[in-house]
Amino acid sequence: MNHTEWLRLQTEGEKICSSLRQQNYRCLKQTRRLSWKIIAPLSLPLPTGEAEHSYLLTWLPSPVSDWSLIPNDTTPTREKLWKHLQSILNTIRGTQATDQHIEQPEDYSRPWAIVRLLPDAQRYTVARFYNRADAQDHLRFLKRFIPAAEFEVIFDVPADFDSKTSVE
Repeated sequence: MNHTEWLRLQTEGEKICSSLRQQNYRCLKQTRRLSWKIIAPLSLPLPTGEAEHSYLLTWLPSPVSDWSLIPNDTTPTREKLWKHLQSILNTIRGTQATDQHIEQPEDYSRPWAIVRLLPDAQRYTVARFYNRADAQDHLRFLKRFIPAAEFEVIFDVPADFDSKTSVE
Protein backbone atom coordinates (compact mmCIF):
# COMPACT_ATOMS: atom_id res chain seq x y z
CA MET A 1 0.00 0.00 0.00
CA ASN A 2 1.45 3.35 -0.96
CA HIS A 3 1.40 6.42 1.23
CA THR A 4 -1.35 8.18 -0.74
CA GLU A 5 -3.66 5.21 -0.32
CA TRP A 6 -2.87 5.03 3.40
CA LEU A 7 -3.71 8.73 3.84
CA ARG A 8 -6.99 8.28 1.93
CA LEU A 9 -7.97 5.38 4.18
CA GLN A 10 -6.98 7.28 7.31
CA THR A 11 -9.17 10.21 6.23
CA GLU A 12 -12.04 7.80 5.51
CA GLY A 13 -11.63 6.26 8.97
CA GLU A 14 -11.63 9.71 10.60
CA LYS A 15 -14.85 10.60 8.75
CA ILE A 16 -16.44 7.36 9.96
CA CYS A 17 -15.45 8.13 13.57
CA SER A 18 -16.66 11.70 13.27
CA SER A 19 -20.10 10.47 12.19
CA LEU A 20 -20.17 7.84 14.93
CA ARG A 21 -19.26 10.43 17.59
CA GLN A 22 -22.37 12.39 16.57
CA GLN A 23 -24.37 9.27 17.50
CA ASN A 24 -22.69 9.07 20.97
CA TYR A 25 -20.15 6.37 20.11
CA ARG A 26 -16.61 6.81 21.43
CA CYS A 27 -13.75 6.28 18.97
CA LEU A 28 -10.14 5.82 20.01
CA LYS A 29 -7.45 5.81 17.29
CA GLN A 30 -4.89 2.98 17.45
CA THR A 31 -1.36 4.31 16.98
CA ARG A 32 0.33 3.67 13.62
CA ARG A 33 -2.56 1.52 12.40
CA LEU A 34 -5.62 1.95 10.26
CA SER A 35 -7.84 0.94 13.16
CA TRP A 36 -10.05 2.55 15.78
CA LYS A 37 -11.56 1.15 18.97
CA ILE A 38 -15.29 1.92 18.94
CA ILE A 39 -17.21 1.87 22.21
CA ALA A 40 -21.00 1.76 22.00
CA PRO A 41 -23.08 4.26 23.97
CA LEU A 42 -24.23 3.13 27.41
CA SER A 43 -27.87 3.57 26.39
CA LEU A 44 -27.72 0.31 24.40
CA PRO A 45 -28.66 -2.89 26.29
CA LEU A 46 -25.75 -5.08 27.41
CA PRO A 47 -25.72 -8.85 27.79
CA THR A 48 -25.32 -10.02 31.37
CA GLY A 49 -21.78 -9.75 32.69
CA GLU A 50 -20.44 -7.26 30.10
CA ALA A 51 -19.18 -3.83 31.11
CA GLU A 52 -19.45 -2.26 27.64
CA HIS A 53 -19.63 -3.12 23.96
CA SER A 54 -16.37 -2.36 22.19
CA TYR A 55 -15.33 -3.22 18.67
CA LEU A 56 -12.28 -2.70 16.52
CA LEU A 57 -12.84 -0.96 13.20
CA THR A 58 -9.88 -1.89 11.04
CA TRP A 59 -8.85 -1.89 7.40
CA LEU A 60 -8.13 -5.38 6.12
CA PRO A 61 -5.64 -5.27 3.23
CA SER A 62 -5.75 -7.27 0.01
CA PRO A 63 -7.37 -9.74 -0.73
CA VAL A 64 -10.18 -8.39 1.50
CA SER A 65 -9.54 -4.66 0.91
CA ASP A 66 -12.39 -3.36 3.01
CA TRP A 67 -13.28 -2.15 6.51
CA SER A 68 -14.01 -4.82 9.07
CA LEU A 69 -15.63 -4.72 12.49
CA ILE A 70 -14.02 -7.13 14.94
CA PRO A 71 -15.25 -9.27 16.69
CA ASN A 72 -17.67 -10.61 14.12
CA ASP A 73 -20.44 -11.66 16.49
CA THR A 74 -24.20 -11.53 16.03
CA THR A 75 -25.17 -9.18 18.84
CA PRO A 76 -27.83 -6.52 18.15
CA THR A 77 -25.31 -3.83 19.11
CA ARG A 78 -22.87 -4.95 16.43
CA GLU A 79 -25.64 -5.24 13.83
CA LYS A 80 -26.76 -1.69 14.58
CA LEU A 81 -23.18 -0.40 14.45
CA TRP A 82 -22.51 -2.28 11.19
CA LYS A 83 -25.60 -0.68 9.57
CA HIS A 84 -24.36 2.74 10.71
CA LEU A 85 -20.94 2.00 9.21
CA GLN A 86 -22.42 0.88 5.89
CA SER A 87 -24.57 3.99 5.59
CA ILE A 88 -21.60 6.23 6.50
CA LEU A 89 -19.38 4.50 3.93
CA ASN A 90 -22.09 4.77 1.28
CA THR A 91 -22.35 8.49 2.00
CA ILE A 92 -18.57 9.00 1.91
CA ARG A 93 -18.08 6.97 -1.25
CA GLY A 94 -21.25 8.24 -2.92
CA THR A 95 -22.70 4.78 -3.58
CA GLN A 96 -26.26 3.55 -3.27
CA ALA A 97 -27.32 2.35 0.15
CA THR A 98 -28.53 -1.23 0.38
CA ASP A 99 -30.19 -2.74 3.42
CA GLN A 100 -29.60 -6.36 2.51
CA HIS A 101 -26.40 -8.13 3.46
CA ILE A 102 -25.23 -10.53 0.75
CA GLU A 103 -23.31 -13.46 2.16
CA GLN A 104 -20.47 -14.47 -0.16
CA PRO A 105 -20.05 -18.21 -0.64
CA GLU A 106 -16.76 -19.72 0.46
CA ASP A 107 -14.26 -20.03 -2.40
CA TYR A 108 -12.88 -23.54 -1.93
CA SER A 109 -10.64 -23.22 -4.99
CA ARG A 110 -8.37 -21.44 -2.49
CA PRO A 111 -7.97 -24.09 0.22
CA TRP A 112 -5.53 -22.22 2.50
CA ALA A 113 -7.44 -19.95 4.84
CA ILE A 114 -6.66 -17.54 7.64
CA VAL A 115 -9.25 -17.83 10.38
CA ARG A 116 -9.81 -15.71 13.45
CA LEU A 117 -10.34 -17.83 16.53
CA LEU A 118 -13.45 -16.82 18.46
CA PRO A 119 -14.86 -17.94 21.83
CA ASP A 120 -16.82 -21.20 22.13
CA ALA A 121 -14.72 -22.98 19.45
CA GLN A 122 -16.04 -20.72 16.70
CA ARG A 123 -14.03 -19.28 13.83
CA TYR A 124 -14.34 -16.55 11.23
CA THR A 125 -12.64 -16.90 7.84
CA VAL A 126 -10.69 -13.71 7.17
CA ALA A 127 -9.12 -14.55 3.80
CA ARG A 128 -8.38 -17.47 1.45
CA PHE A 129 -5.25 -18.21 -0.57
CA TYR A 130 -4.05 -20.58 -3.29
CA ASN A 131 -0.87 -21.52 -1.42
CA ARG A 132 0.37 -21.72 2.15
CA ALA A 133 3.24 -19.24 1.71
CA ASP A 134 0.87 -16.41 0.75
CA ALA A 135 -1.37 -17.25 3.71
CA GLN A 136 1.54 -17.19 6.15
CA ASP A 137 2.78 -13.85 4.76
CA HIS A 138 -0.65 -12.33 5.26
CA LEU A 139 -0.86 -13.89 8.74
CA ARG A 140 2.37 -12.13 9.75
CA PHE A 141 0.85 -8.84 8.60
CA LEU A 142 -2.36 -9.42 10.59
CA LYS A 143 -0.48 -10.39 13.75
CA ARG A 144 1.64 -7.27 13.47
CA PHE A 145 -1.24 -4.84 13.01
CA ILE A 146 -3.94 -6.60 15.06
CA PRO A 147 -1.94 -8.13 17.92
CA ALA A 148 -4.94 -8.63 20.23
CA ALA A 149 -6.67 -11.07 17.85
CA GLU A 150 -5.81 -14.75 17.43
CA PHE A 151 -5.38 -15.94 13.83
CA GLU A 152 -4.40 -19.34 12.39
CA VAL A 153 -3.60 -20.67 8.92
CA ILE A 154 -5.60 -23.80 8.09
CA PHE A 155 -6.10 -26.08 5.10
CA ASP A 156 -9.88 -25.96 4.65
CA VAL A 157 -11.63 -28.19 2.10
CA PRO A 158 -15.38 -28.90 2.38
CA ALA A 159 -16.40 -32.41 3.48
CA ASP A 160 -18.55 -33.00 0.35
CA PHE A 161 -15.57 -32.04 -1.86
CA ASP A 162 -13.64 -35.12 -0.63
CA SER A 163 -16.49 -37.51 -1.45
CA LYS A 164 -16.91 -36.04 -4.98
CA THR A 165 -13.23 -36.49 -5.83
CA SER A 166 -13.07 -40.08 -4.53
CA VAL A 167 -16.06 -41.16 -6.70
CA GLU A 168 -14.58 -39.77 -9.91
